[in-house]
Amino acid sequence: MQKLIREIPLSNGLTVRFFDATRRYFGDYHQVRIQICCEVPLTPDLFPDEESHQAARKLLGGSVVYKKEIEHQGVPTLSIDQTVERVVADFAAHSLGYFNTPAFPKKLVQSELTRAGGRRSAFVPRGMHG
Repeated sequence: MQKLIREIPLSNGLTVRFFDATRRYFGDYHQVRIQICCEVPLTPDLFPDEESHQAARKLLGGSVVYKKEIEHQGVPTLSIDQTVERVVADFAAHSLGYFNTPAFPKKLVQSELTRAGGRRSAFVPRGMHG
């Protein structure tokens, strides 16, 4: 079961959340698994007009979520806390600046729209293009 272990509020109004889903898999060895999430609500200011905002909400719902999982195998019990802290600190040091930018919410939403649109068009039968 995962539990929320850290929240980092960002200057752009978003919050990065860290969840611990660590589990023991053999003897004194654990799989340290940290899930990193950042939810971006689909607000009108992320779109050029209300029509594209409504189209995005219809396709994606009320928000999109960035998710990343970081795993470390074979971690002894005494090293779990240190490993978890290192994962959080590494992410904060190397990735938080990107999430903190004013452009990040729009970029995440655009990439999700592209991915959802690509998935949809992948099912168009041959000969049906154009």
